[in-house]
Formats: sequence, structure tokens, C-alpha cells
Amino acid sequence: MLLNIFGWFYGFAETFFWAVLVLGVLVFIHELGHFWVAKKLGIGATVFSLGFGKRIWGFQRGETDYRVSLIPLGGYVKLMGEEAGHEEEEGIDPKKSFALRPVRERFAVIVAGPMFNILFAVLLSWLLHMAGIPVAGTWVGQVLPNSPAAQTELQPNDRIVAINGVETLKWVKLVEIIRAYPEKRITLRIERQGKFLEVPIVPTSKGPGGKQLGYGRIGISISPRTITDRYNPVSAFGQAVYQNYAIIRLTVMTLYGMLVRTVPADIGGPIRISVVAAEQAKRGMRYLVMFAILLSLNLAILNLLPIPILDGGHIFFLGLEALRGKPMSLRVQEMAMQVGTALLIALMLFATYQDSVYYLFGKPQSTAPAKNTPAAPQPGGAR
Repeated sequence: MLLNIFGWFYGFAETFFWAVLVLGVLVFIHELGHFWVAKKLGIGATVFSLGFGKRIWGFQRGETDYRVSLIPLGGYVKLMGEEAGHEEEEGIDPKKSFALRPVRERFAVIVAGPMFNILFAVLLSWLLHMAGIPVAGTWVGQVLPNSPAAQTELQPNDRIVAINGVETLKWVKLVEIIRAYPEKRITLRIERQGKFLEVPIVPTSKGPGGKQLGYGRIGISISPRTITDRYNPVSAFGQAVYQNYAIIRLTVMTLYGMLVRTVPADIGGPIRISVVAAEQAKRGMRYLVMFAILLSLNLAILNLLPIPILDGGHIFFLGLEALRGKPMSLRVQEMAMQVGTALLIALMLFATYQDSVYYLFGKPQSTAPAKNTPAAPQPGGAR
């Protein structure tokens, strides 16, 4: 009994630690963006805080109180004169007031947070590709029944090292080649326990249900085994930019799908972030860094949504100010902030509820597609 209790507390502490570490770094980078650009523009900052609530540690340097606060999930930078209606607050040098700066300078300060998250993700991805990124190898996971592979001597754990003499060490390359040969004979070079075999096979152009796909498949599933893929600095940078672009594009498309209800609303909150961070840390540092890249980009995109309390909301009001030639009234801004705060709290409660149902009570979340959802393509794990 005591061992079970100790194990639970240890697991909870480990999960909490990795969540705080990953989120702490990403929030620090985000707030550093706001802070650094503000300082470069000569705007004053009185507080740079990691976390919210009571100050538990920190130091004063110049006009800024650098602090760590009690609640570790978040952070903020308090700029001089940034609150609506306090542009000329007593004791503040007007030259350092955020609200008295031109729209372009305020825009630069606000957009810097999300941009720093994106740049940080690119940097992590660049370093990761140089150090070596784990990618799916060409080992056979399972041989699917009633498939071309099932009619050959292919076995689980076989490694497909070449197709028609073309080297295939990555799963994506294997899929690319097989897709290009529907109903055409190809030869697989197989490595099995140190021996090499030549296996002829004809990829089918039909799916498991008999539907014409328009591309070839042989009926094998992906294996969890990976290889380490390394790049030189120039190639690694190109891969990093492409990877981040792909993640951003997928995230935006998913958010749009949720809004038009073609994708189920599956939003992760602090519990899911904590659990996934701990899981990736157990798998290895490379996987934790990959998760941090994904989370950093998601943080940037979510902050750019036009919800008043977020950076995107501030950018929206700055756009209106630029068009009108004057800011929106204080009353309108305060009402918008109240609505934005309510929306954000509701979103956080929904995400926490989703996570609680799944992780704490063990009830799977609904993943049934909404009506009119387009048919999903053949999954990358089965070819």
C-alpha cells in the first residue's frame, strides 16, 4: 500500500516537473520576445515574471523586477503605461510609456512574443536535425491479411533495405516508391537476421475494402523501430524551416476544422501537456525536444487568435486604431477584455475537463468524425 502511494506521488512529481520545465522555458521565450523588443524601443518594463500570483523569488535590476511567481503555468511582462486609461500614469516617463508609442512600435512589441516562439522552434529543430532526429525505419511491423505482402515470404521485423535497387532506409522513402508502382512488379531487398533476400511483389491499387486508391500499397504496417537521421548545418536549417511550416499549417487547418465542425473538438490542457511531456522525457531527450517544438508553435498560433486578452486580440485593436486614426474607447476595450477572459477561462475549463475524463477517469474521448467529414486518406502507418 505504501509503495503504491509512493509510486503515485513519484509519478505525479515527475509529470509535474517536466510540464513546468517545458512550459517554463516556452513562456520565458515568449515573454522575452515582448521584453526584448520593448527594451530596444526604449519602452519601460517594471516586471518580468515567470508564473503568476505571489512573488516567491527575484531580483531588481534597473527599473525591472525579475521574479519567479507561485503559479508556474504562465508568465507576463508588465510594461509602463500599458493598461488602458493609464497612459500618463503618475511617476512614469512619457517617453517610456507603451500606450503613448506609435501603432507600429506597439505592434512590434506584441507580435514579438509569438514570433520568438516560432524562432525558438526553428532553432530547436535546426539543432535537432544536426544532432540527429529519430525517423521511422523500414522494418516491417505487421503483414496485413489479404494483402500482396501476405502472399510473399515477408515477415514482421524484416527490414526492406532497397526497392528495385534504390536504397530505402526511411519509411517515407519506402512509401513514396511503393505508391509509384500500382499493379506493377517490384523487387524488395530484405535483410533478415544478417541475411539478404530478394522478394518480388506487385503492389495493389486497391484499399482493404476494394476501393480504388490510385496508388500502390503492399499491406505492411509501420514498425516502432527508428533510425537517426543527421544533416549538415545548411540542410538541417532547410529541414527545420520545412518542419515548422508543416506543423503550423497542420495546426491552422485543424483549428479551422474545429471551427467549421469537420474535425472533432479535441483540445489538450495542462493535464495532457504534463502527461505527454513526461512520456516524451522517458523516451529520450530528442523526443522531449520534438514535443517542445510542437508546443512552442502551438503557443505562438493560439496567442495570435483574435481573442482580446491574447496577443492576437491586441493586434486586432491596433489594426482598428490604425484604420480609425484613434484607439477604441476605454469602455469598449474593457468589455472586450472581459469577454476575452470569459472565453479563455471557458476554453481552459473545457480542455481540463477533456483531459480529466481521459486521464483521471479512463473514459476515452469521443473521436467520432462530425457529419460531412471528408474520408481520411490511407494512413501512413499501413502500406
